[in-house]
Amino acid sequence: MALRRRGLIAAGLILLLIGGYTLFNYNPVHAYQSTFNLLPGKFFKIGANLRDQTRITGSFQETAGRPIEFMVMSSAQFAAYQARMGTASLYSLPETATGQVDFTSSVPDTYYMLFLHGTGYLNVTQTVNFQRTYTSVDVLAIAAGAALLVLGAVEVYWGFRPSGARPNSPPATAGDLPPPPWP
Repeated sequence: MALRRRGLIAAGLILLLIGGYTLFNYNPVHAYQSTFNLLPGKFFKIGANLRDQTRITGSFQETAGRPIEFMVMSSAQFAAYQARMGTASLYSLPETATGQVDFTSSVPDTYYMLFLHGTGYLNVTQTVNFQRTYTSVDVLAIAAGAALLVLGAVEVYWGFRPSGARPNSPPATAGDLPPPPWP
């Protein structure tokens, strides 16, 4: 019986460690910073494989104060853009030297963030600083970590709880019994 209890406690502690590690390592926020040149006659793209409901927030600045255009495209839109079949985008900012980005993905896909030259600057190299943060909640990771913590706590409880068998008290002897109520 003692071996079984130790096994329950050990299994429970392992589950608690794994569940705690899963929740501790889960980080829904990832920040990035990029500085790049937008070469003459070209565009610059940043691809990101995103799950649904991932939010991209951030800001960009063209170092010389010249305008640039920013767009977010799905993989299908980007393929059409490369084939010169369209310029549709899910999110765009008009030509500006500085901009604030706030986009939320709707389906899992590869999304492309495009930077294009501003009007009159197609043949000029433009330098851009882009700070962005991806925020994505993974419900499955949170649920798995919480479930492991609960299972681990139950296992540890079962290992430490008192067993159902109670120790027997010694049998009563004739000297311990009270006298009967009749004569």
